[in-house]
Amino acid sequence: MRTAPTAKRAETARRIGFPVKGYCVKVRKGFNVGTTLRRLVLIIPIALALTFVVYTPSASAITRSAVIKRANHWVVKKVPYSQRGYFQGYRRDCSGFVSMAWKLKTSYTSRSIGAVAKRISKSKMRPGDAVHTPGHVAIFGGWANKSRTRYVAYEESGRGKPALKRVRNWRSSAKGLRYRGIKENPVVAKAVVPAPPNVRYAAALIPATTPASLPVSAPFV
Repeated sequence: MRTAPTAKRAETARRIGFPVKGYCVKVRKGFNVGTTLRRLVLIIPIALALTFVVYTPSASAITRSAVIKRANHWVVKKVPYSQRGYFQGYRRDCSGFVSMAWKLKTSYTSRSIGAVAKRISKSKMRPGDAVHTPGHVAIFGGWANKSRTRYVAYEESGRGKPALKRVRNWRSSAKGLRYRGIKENPVVAKAVVPAPPNVRYAAALIPATTPASLPVSAPFV
């Protein structure tokens, strides 16, 4: 006679078809190994994808002007291109450059940079966004002409070259990316200029003893 724990293990094994102490029990009716394996094949990639999303290093918010300032810093420093070398914590290639400009926590690749950005249309491109082409990504610095066929790019472009600021043609394969943590530059309120005093009132304030030869200044308009 089996003890209670042994009987419990045997019952569990009977349901899933695993051996217990040297003997095997029959697989319960309706259990389909093929179906179970197919379900696992679908579940495992989803679980891995969710793990990547959950544990993707977060990044802090940044304004557009700060993005351009950070990008231009590498241009001024003439940081040389490298797929292995690092500068100030970021890889010195095109995607590392964009990661640096966006102030991300790590250096992404041109394929994975989309995980922290969203696709935008060409008409919505603004300085601080990124231009993605097959195998390359650059910071968008603004349009260089009214027809929007050329734009200013901040980028690490290739071996033997430093970080550059240059004008490039908008390619048909180009796609716009907007960092999800980007903030619009704060709006600075304009100083309110008081309205000029009434001309007649200003003239009335002039002392009667003012010599006629002295000109009377006109109010600001």
